Amino acid sequence: MNGNCYSPVYITTRRVLIVKFLTVRYVHLDFKLPKQIHFSIGSVNNMKQLILLFLIPLFLTCTFSDQNSTHNVAYENGLWFNGSEFIEATYFSSDGIFSDQLPTRIDTTYNLSGKYIIPPFGDAHTHELGSRESLEEMLPRYMEDGIFYVQILANHASKIADFRDEFSSQHNIDIAYANGGLTSTLGHPFVAFETAAIGLHWSAMFSQRGRIKESRLAEKDAYWFLDSPDDVEMQWDEIMASDPDLIKIFLINTLKHGELFNSGQMGNFGLAAHTAEAVVTKAHESGLRVVAHVETADDFRIGLDIGVNGFGHLPGYSWNAVINPEKYRLNDDDLARAAQQNVFVTPTAVFARVYATNFESDGTRSIDEERKQRVNQFLKHETQRLHNAGVRIAIGSDQYRETSMMELDYLYESLEVFDASTLLHIGTYTTPAAIFPERRIGKFLNGYEASFLVLDKNPLEDWSALRTISIRVKHGKPLW
Repeated sequence: MNGNCYSPVYITTRRVLIVKFLTVRYVHLDFKLPKQIHFSIGSVNNMKQLILLFLIPLFLTCTFSDQNSTHNVAYENGLWFNGSEFIEATYFSSDGIFSDQLPTRIDTTYNLSGKYIIPPFGDAHTHELGSRESLEEMLPRYMEDGIFYVQILANHASKIADFRDEFSSQHNIDIAYANGGLTSTLGHPFVAFETAAIGLHWSAMFSQRGRIKESRLAEKDAYWFLDSPDDVEMQWDEIMASDPDLIKIFLINTLKHGELFNSGQMGNFGLAAHTAEAVVTKAHESGLRVVAHVETADDFRIGLDIGVNGFGHLPGYSWNAVINPEKYRLNDDDLARAAQQNVFVTPTAVFARVYATNFESDGTRSIDEERKQRVNQFLKHETQRLHNAGVRIAIGSDQYRETSMMELDYLYESLEVFDASTLLHIGTYTTPAAIFPERRIGKFLNGYEASFLVLDKNPLEDWSALRTISIRVKHGKPLW
């Protein structure tokens, strides 16, 4: 018997254990184990016992070789997405890394049965997975959607401390946490985080502003107040102590910062430009990327001036189709600079539905379809200009209890800004690379991580095929 055996990889969601297997040809024997087995689990202890009872017979039938030996895999009969089309090919991996060389020994062969293979997706702008409650609800959604790479742009550092290490494994999804966002005193996102920290419904942001303004429950956890470069210097070690994977800053109506900051109002501003520049300098010295929340074209230009690495929104994502949109429109020089500096931009175009909403005095609300279409046309035009200028587009929805698939669908179905091939490339390569630029992910090339999704249908012919994921493989291991 060969010295390697196939072992199942599982995920658990409360009371249900799901174990899913690939079709495996093992030592010249073709067989297929049950595709999906469900167990009702009463407790964590029972779950562990059941897993052991299930796995022990499998392990007893295998003889294991030296743990340091390389495991070589062949993936046959698949149609692989190369960034523009699907091609028939056989790929090899060694210890979870793609290789373009035929190994001297093949330990396991997976027959992909003519299905369609794409890289996993990324989500470059979310605030989900930032607490145990969100994790329990949303992690299965991310797995179901085939999203392996996630960027959390502001979260409570304290709420991830007890589970963050769970995502350091090669065989779980990868999450980059920004932790607390950096803003000026009372600037965005203070109101949003403080309202939730007090335990109030989001509508209290309008009805209980006095109480919220005096609260500081989430300070130095979900947000930091930095009102000068001296504040940056004094608080930087504390910020670094929360161990962020990147830094999130807020540039909102930056040219009017002094006026807004001194007005006593809340939320309609972020950092002063010189303070933001000090943050970017410190972050880059610390080896961290910086992503900026921006609202206007001037905010975007300031972000370029100070050297941010990416933008969490496209200027104008919050346009309501009532005021003049020119303050949101980037000029050709802005686009050329953005391309030259290799920044990424997350359009968050799905917000068009929010900002085209009419809120009535009786509490009801409705989407103004005419306004939404005008916003859609603006965002389509500006997103296309970014792409044509060579600016990297990344996908993220920034929507409560949603994944980046919501934004991906909106760009394809509502904005119709990209064809299926271009958008698939953006979602599966450009976005993961924006989140983890140091990693070799998102392509089926030599030296890249052997992570991919197996689809039953061709998404270039039918966009809904993205919902037909039958196998999810990360670093050479089936996940679910």
